[in-house]
Amino acid sequence: MRAALASLLMLIAFPAAAQAQAPAADDEPAAPIIVTGIRIQDYRARLEACLARHCPPNEDADATLALAEALFLNGGYEEGREAVHASLRRNQDEAGNYPEPVSDLYRAHARLSRHLGFDAAALRSTHGILDALQEGIPHEDYRHFTARFELAEMQMMMGRLNAAERELSQLAGAARTAGREDVAIMAELRTLWYQWIAAPEGTARSRLIEMSRWTDPGRRMQTIGAKILLARIYRSQNDNERADALLAEVGRGNSSRRRLIQSPPYQLLQQDFGGVLDQDVATAVAYGNTLNRAADNYVDKWIDVGFWVLPDGHVSGLELLRRGGNAGWSDPLMESIRGRLYSTAEEATYRLERYTYTAGYETATGTRVRQQGPGARVEFFDLTGIDQPPPPPPPAPETPAG
Repeated sequence: MRAALASLLMLIAFPAAAQAQAPAADDEPAAPIIVTGIRIQDYRARLEACLARHCPPNEDADATLALAEALFLNGGYEEGREAVHASLRRNQDEAGNYPEPVSDLYRAHARLSRHLGFDAAALRSTHGILDALQEGIPHEDYRHFTARFELAEMQMMMGRLNAAERELSQLAGAARTAGREDVAIMAELRTLWYQWIAAPEGTARSRLIEMSRWTDPGRRMQTIGAKILLARIYRSQNDNERADALLAEVGRGNSSRRRLIQSPPYQLLQQDFGGVLDQDVATAVAYGNTLNRAADNYVDKWIDVGFWVLPDGHVSGLELLRRGGNAGWSDPLMESIRGRLYSTAEEATYRLERYTYTAGYETATGTRVRQQGPGARVEFFDLTGIDQPPPPPPPAPETPAG
């Protein structure tokens, strides 16, 4: 089975907004580590044995990704990225025969690069996902569509709206050629969402309002998608009444896929971002002025959090489960998670998420030395479903006041 690290798609850079928070001292004692059963040395040995017998590229990729996942879960980002990079050096010319394993390696490399702040490398590797699939699978299908969505996400996270729109336009065309009108519709809805993030005063909102009023049963997917996006827009503008009315029209969703409707804004130290968070559409844009700011220490700054999403969409039982180094930077983030609202469902669902405090690399003024800059951000990774300890029991329903 392909390692979970390579198949998880929801990587985003979080925008910020509310109060600043002073970090704890770097020598703050680490929180107790939950035993996950991951034996990293076993994964290293498995990869070494594979290479010793000159295993084929697909087995090399699987062993590498398993090791990279174990390292990632334990905060070993640098070693995990180097392991994936080494496998790519061995196998990048094998995309014609092993397109999926090679594309999975590029995907993992892109994810790890973003968490470490190597944004240019992350973009190149995201291109590599699609290039590998196109080399080995000439007719585009769901694998190419997923890669195109990821590429559009990455372009948007780096503030490249035009490039993201071009990728989504090409995706819509390829999807319609393949008979996947549903994918084309998702690409068009995401384009409108990107346009609204970049220019809230533009025409995207009026277009979504128009689509939300369609009554043709054949366009139901566009109508529902437009209502969900409008609900997010209205909540971001504190117009909760209109947002709730739209969500009531949509009705309860699938418990296995809870859509994020609202996330209260927050401000990280050293950060000056603005925008809207949308975890399900997986977009984020960070614009900011980082002049006259000092870069922070981003080494080993990550946390794992777990929480229940109740049937009504509110968050309950939020816990910081693990962390690397001090976690003072995460206090505003935790408050934001507590205030989230997800789509409603028939039963409570549990989420496990990784957040990494990082920043992109830039060239220091007057030198050629590249270092992480002051534009701090938080990278997200959905750990839900990865082999972890069982979640705590769901919270008991509240008893109505007598």
